[in-house]
Amino acid sequence: MRLRYISKNSFYVIIIILTISINLLSIVAGKYIGMNLELSVVFFLWLTVMILTYGLKFTFWFILHRKFKLSFIYPFLSLNYFLSLFLGKVLFGEPVTLMKVIGSAVIVAGVFVITMSSKKLEGV
Repeated sequence: MRLRYISKNSFYVIIIILTISINLLSIVAGKYIGMNLELSVVFFLWLTVMILTYGLKFTFWFILHRKFKLSFIYPFLSLNYFLSLFLGKVLFGEPVTLMKVIGSAVIVAGVFVITMSSKKLEGV
């Protein structure tokens, strides 16, 4: 019985991680589209990636909303601010300043505080 509980929790952790990752991919796709608006194969490739990732993100959100309260799961998307800071640096050469790192660390700390709060599950 304990094994079933662990695997169910792992399922939701995986869904949360996939939701964050897919959201980041849609952000990157949007950036590439915005950088080159000429109709080309690359444009349509990134547009397709963006549409697919939005569809997957909403599907995963529906799964998470059935189990968790909105006030618990929504802050996880805030982790995208922290992760996109470094993706912007690696993929697009955007500057990473100390103030941006501090601001992102505050966001991550806030997400940690929320995840440690009580009444995460819907109907509890």
